[in-house]
Amino acid sequence: MTFADIKSKWLFVGYSSKRNTNKSVDFRHGIAERKHYAGSKGVGRISSDRLGQIVILQTRAKKEKSGRVHRVRVDWARFDRNHKEHFDKIKVSYTNDANIFEVPSGLKNVTHGTVISIENTRRPWDRDAILRLKSALAKLINPFGASVDGFTITIHAPSEVADDKKETARSRNKNTEPAPNSLVNGEVGNFIFSTLREKTTFLDVQIDSTGKYLESALTDRGELIYRIREPNEYPLLTKSGFRCEVYFLNTSAKSTFARRMGVPSVQFGSVFLFRNGFRVFPIGDEGNDWFGMDRRKQQGYARFLGTRDVIGRIDVSGADDAFTEASSRNTGLIETPAVAELRECFTEHCLKRLERYVVPVTFVDKEDKNTSDVSRLLTDPGRARVASAVAKLVDSDDIELLEYSHQLIGILDERSAQFEASLASLRSIAEKTKNRELFHNIEEAEKRFGELRRSEEAARRQADEERMAKEAAQTRAATAEEKASVVVEQLEEEKKRSLFLASISSLDTETIINLHHQVTIYAVDIQQQIENFLVSIAAQKSVPTTDVVSALESITLLNRKVMGIAKFATKANFRLESEMIKADLGDYIRQYIRDVANDFLLGPLSATVQSDDKGFIQKFKPIDVSVVVDNLIANAKKAKATRISFDITHPSKNAIHIRVSDNAKGFHHRITDLSRVFEKGFTMTDGSGLGLYHVQHVLGEMNGTIEAQRVKGAGAVFLIRISK
Repeated sequence: MTFADIKSKWLFVGYSSKRNTNKSVDFRHGIAERKHYAGSKGVGRISSDRLGQIVILQTRAKKEKSGRVHRVRVDWARFDRNHKEHFDKIKVSYTNDANIFEVPSGLKNVTHGTVISIENTRRPWDRDAILRLKSALAKLINPFGASVDGFTITIHAPSEVADDKKETARSRNKNTEPAPNSLVNGEVGNFIFSTLREKTTFLDVQIDSTGKYLESALTDRGELIYRIREPNEYPLLTKSGFRCEVYFLNTSAKSTFARRMGVPSVQFGSVFLFRNGFRVFPIGDEGNDWFGMDRRKQQGYARFLGTRDVIGRIDVSGADDAFTEASSRNTGLIETPAVAELRECFTEHCLKRLERYVVPVTFVDKEDKNTSDVSRLLTDPGRARVASAVAKLVDSDDIELLEYSHQLIGILDERSAQFEASLASLRSIAEKTKNRELFHNIEEAEKRFGELRRSEEAARRQADEERMAKEAAQTRAATAEEKASVVVEQLEEEKKRSLFLASISSLDTETIINLHHQVTIYAVDIQQQIENFLVSIAAQKSVPTTDVVSALESITLLNRKVMGIAKFATKANFRLESEMIKADLGDYIRQYIRDVANDFLLGPLSATVQSDDKGFIQKFKPIDVSVVVDNLIANAKKAKATRISFDITHPSKNAIHIRVSDNAKGFHHRITDLSRVFEKGFTMTDGSGLGLYHVQHVLGEMNGTIEAQRVKGAGAVFLIRISK
């Protein structure tokens, strides 16, 4: 500012250069207008009184001929001495006898511009206060990057440098980068899109430096799903530097956006277009459908994404003959062949590619929209959906698969219902990537699956033979059973009231036969597994540990089911076969804990269950419930808990949540990543490390997930989510 600017503008209360010039119509103005982050009242300078008693203004215009720095010193205490004195009569100090800015050490040399210093602050500025300031300032930064409007904010706090280094060291010890808003010093950024990358699905598409290829990378909640390359079919975009980032906004991402930005995502806008670094209006504004997304969505609401579902940006550069902005600034770009290619490229390679992942992978799982991580995709059904989506994508000679997620795309458990279907997807991916190791793993998995199927068939044949013999004996006893018709009627009435009976004396012959049939199936399967393993290692001098663990894991899971049947043998009054039953899952779990599990508890441990009784009719295997509940109770017992509780709720008619907690010491402090407790063989006790692994596997078959949590004042806490 010049001296005239200071006298007639800055010192003139109520004067606003913003109000007296044309308003900006970019996104930041819209947010400012709604949330008052920046105003145009001309009184904001007075608010510095709240920060400190002394305000020192140093300023020099870029073309100041004298080269001197104008200094104004305002002491707000003077304005409090006599409240009857007129505001404009109170003097402020002014000098211009130096040509060098006085700025704190560590900042870059300032040749022109304005420096405002506030002294005698009203409150202490500790680390937490500065971090809150940094978070608030971030809302003034363009979320697409400072390069768009050239506006940056930097915080320099020498007293916090040491703590910043400690925070950085702590993060690197965990093999992660420190969160930007956890460090005081440095440039302030609007990290909303970097935050969204960890919470939702986004696609990054760009034309490479040669202009020959279009490269795409899809990431789902921090996990790279795939990276592909294909020929560039858009010659007019070859030299445009085309790049698109588009984010799918699930429920969790929308909540995060509104909380961080101060406005709902729908009011912020959708997919914005930037030409030569400047935004093209009104493309991306609320209600604008320049790309025709909402028109497509009307044709298939559950199959297509609209402007309310995605957010992002497109960057292009080029001359006016390719991308010409309409003079009225309310219709976007004038339609040219290059603009037509731009629209087509976005629709075919950005929007539709995102849909072809989100719709078959995320939409089918009603609970996944509320999840900010990939935990629900780590189940066998989830991994099968991901593999299928990627396999369909690369089923083209023109598409080259450069990279994919090995965590989500791999061999499923042989017992999984999706195992056979997933192998076809994996073969397609292996062929695209020429991955010999994946081919080998597929062949080994097919061998194991064949052995498992033969074992099950042999077990069923033997069990069926025994069952037929017992049913023949049962037929011979039909006359005697007719005489007990009254007892049978009473038994049927009892079945309607409860899935479980309290006395062993109520078991009928048919129930015992079915229990024996199921035990035989599992017992023969265990025997076959042992024999197969012995044959496979007979000629080997040494056996890999992984092979031994894998074999024992299969046997252990079958044995747990046999143990579950042993409990049912004294309590169950329904046909315990390998087929599923259809019942209220929450009510079944409550009755199982109350009438079966509690009878087998030894020592001081007690199990309680509460339910909101809303109901969740679902097909499931009773033995699977036994495996889940018994393992969680066993873990609590090992941790020396005296109480374990199961709280059953129904957030919707298609979902059930079960919160399991005990009063033991909780998870060991050395377990920094709680997801590891579900890994095969992971244990901090003398156990096998297979219990929670089995629980996660069984829940995956039930279209459910389990998450371990640390909750203050509680021991170990698990959250189970199951959806239809």
